[in-house]
Amino acid sequence: MLRIVNIEEIQNILSSLSKLTDLQQQRDSSFDKKVKLWLASLEQTLESNKLMQASEVATLRGVILSAENGVIPPGLEFHGRTSKRKIVEAAASFSLRKACNLVSNFLEKEVERVSNSERMMRQLLAVANTKGVIQQIPGGSDHTEVLKSIWRKLSSDPELTPGTTNVEGLVGPQDALIVLDRIIASDLRKQ
Repeated sequence: MLRIVNIEEIQNILSSLSKLTDLQQQRDSSFDKKVKLWLASLEQTLESNKLMQASEVATLRGVILSAENGVIPPGLEFHGRTSKRKIVEAAASFSLRKACNLVSNFLEKEVERVSNSERMMRQLLAVANTKGVIQQIPGGSDHTEVLKSIWRKLSSDPELTPGTTNVEGLVGPQDALIVLDRIIASDLRKQ
């Protein structure tokens, strides 16, 4: 289970993919180098989160390195005359697509898990508001302590305890506070 901050870190790396596609479209000579750097960055992030997908991304980086040495990656077909440049660009494009699919498929489950916790948190706060468990959101100089205080109120209410347990089961106790903070910021402060 990834923490929310780690999910967002990986999502930020994926969001920079469009810049690489722009380089490819412009036929920029640095395209393959920047793809290798992007893959290395993604690999490092996955590795630091102890995700096995890091090795698959490393393999995809290796496909580009092999193409630079003249090896045509399996499954790639060329029409017309092939050149080293075409082979390397094709390998880079292939590696980008595979890495993006690999990580997107993995992240989909993680994002869904966080979304489920947000949905539950909205329900918990709606019930808590109706019951008057949190009449108003307390102020204070230590924002984390305010969130912990609200969470304790929610967790101590017998009707809300199963919901808080579910949220913590989905995202963990630290990320439960992050989800609580985001929902309060987006929903309750607007009222």
